[in-house]
Amino acid sequence: MGNLNIDFKDKKNIYAFAMAAVILLMAYAVYTYVWDPFVAEQESLQSQLQSAQNELNKINSKKHRVAELEMQLAQAEKDFQKLKEMFPEEEKVPLRLQDLYSVLRSSGVQIQKFNPEGRSEREHYIENRYSIAVNSGYHMLGYLFAEIANFNYPTAISNLKLSRYSGIAAEIQKAETHGWTPITMSVSFNLTTYTSKKVGK
Repeated sequence: MGNLNIDFKDKKNIYAFAMAAVILLMAYAVYTYVWDPFVAEQESLQSQLQSAQNELNKINSKKHRVAELEMQLAQAEKDFQKLKEMFPEEEKVPLRLQDLYSVLRSSGVQIQKFNPEGRSEREHYIENRYSIAVNSGYHMLGYLFAEIANFNYPTAISNLKLSRYSGIAAEIQKAETHGWTPITMSVSFNLTTYTSKKVGK
């Protein structure tokens, strides 16, 4: 293989070297002033995009949490309304009387007395008492107490007194003749319902 001789005095060679130098300088300029800034800008944009995506994920997560909290709040409001119905701030005497008269009549007992007997204040609530006297059979009385226990507000029965019904002989005779349940006893008791005390009162 022969020696490579380059004539640096030849104008063609000088032109070729000049063009090569210009191309190298242009490549360096493109790499330095175009490619490097482009890569840096791309990395910056990718970082910003990732940050925005993370923030969006946080927002979406919070949206789900807000939706859950809204559902919990709605349920809590329903529960609170139920509690207000169970423990109203004022005794709803007409509604209580309506409920009690309804179960007294449906049980078949004979109402002798039904009187509101005042109220007693406790630390956190108020007791509202009713005095009730009826003539009843055993099954009727059991049905009556079961219905009272199913009221949608708390109740308590106290001072329960049972005695033989004065007209029991006639009742038994009627029962044998007509086939209905006889009245066998006289019953008296106190029924208590409860209301809440206003905050700060």
